[in-house]
Amino acid sequence: MFSQQAAQKSGDISVQISAFIQQLKRRELSGANNVAIDTANLLLRFISANKWTKVDTLLRDVKALGLRLEAAQPQELVCGNIVRRVLAIIREAYESPSNNNTSDQKQQQQQQQQLKPEYNLPPSSSMFELLSESNRSETFAAAQTTSKRGKNYKAEIIEGIQELIDEITNVEEAVSGFSLDMIHENEIILAATPDSRTVLKFLLRAQKKRNFAVIVTESYPNSTSEAHVFAGKLAKAGIETAVVPDTMVFALMSRVGKVIVGTRAVLANGGCVVSAGVANVCECARQYRAPVLAVTGLYKLSPLYPFDVESLIEVGDSGKVVDFEDGEMVDRVDAVNPVYDYVPPEHVDIVVSNLGGYAPSFVYRLVLDYYSPDDVNLGESV
Repeated sequence: MFSQQAAQKSGDISVQISAFIQQLKRRELSGANNVAIDTANLLLRFISANKWTKVDTLLRDVKALGLRLEAAQPQELVCGNIVRRVLAIIREAYESPSNNNTSDQKQQQQQQQQLKPEYNLPPSSSMFELLSESNRSETFAAAQTTSKRGKNYKAEIIEGIQELIDEITNVEEAVSGFSLDMIHENEIILAATPDSRTVLKFLLRAQKKRNFAVIVTESYPNSTSEAHVFAGKLAKAGIETAVVPDTMVFALMSRVGKVIVGTRAVLANGGCVVSAGVANVCECARQYRAPVLAVTGLYKLSPLYPFDVESLIEVGDSGKVVDFEDGEMVDRVDAVNPVYDYVPPEHVDIVVSNLGGYAPSFVYRLVLDYYSPDDVNLGESV
């Protein structure tokens, strides 16, 4: 039975989980970076407070929590990404010693097979028995080492999650470090996501050694105010900046040297979930053969495939499109205000992450490196 102190800790983490789920439902948490850090911190506290003795129990509990977070806000793919990254950290911590033991056993079996045809001893004094007697102390020492290592599983998992939090915290600085390789002198850049801090730092970092101009789309109706704030920060840094309506993108695209967009998520096929209106910008860029750069952190990389694109698109406040004071218009028109767009991989040229630039066709390989295939569907049993 749990002690009173353990029960109190369990109750505290339950309250924290409920409060976090309510924040997701009410959209009190904004920005993929903030959501990712809060999710990782919640999982860190959950694993620290959870009383587990078997890895299957821990994996099952983390998956159950991940399902609750995904159900609270299905369009916030970052929550599921962080849960799956933590699951991969848990599996790596547990599987590494077993893999080493398995390789040692295989090596011993190979040595025994090599010795068997050379020595034909009686069964009572076979070389295998002699080898087993001599290695009995080594086997006991190895078992003790494995037992000691087992006590440090929680410490290894917590350390892995803390490293993940550090990665998310420093991801914008790491991504901006590749800006000088992507932006050239006297180039005209089109920034289609003025609500992205990653894009802002990417451009500000390049401005230190490059002279270029930036065209900022107005991103009506959801990010109009953010677009003017974004342009003001670039102009204050000495970058020649202009804000243009979304309807002028096609006319200006022939002068644009590169399109830079921020992402909400990068899917396993290389497609991106972005702010509304960016899909049209990427379509125009493809028409004029202007390269499109999607700057993002690896924590936004999702192992999911866009089988149902409509489920990825969140619908926002239609009052931003048609004012409710205009009664005749409201009664006769169905106004829809999508918050996100989906950009297919063929409309993106390079995905710039905190580890470098990759083609969209290579994203699936990154998914295999950072996620376990057993964790793609959180509803599956361990």
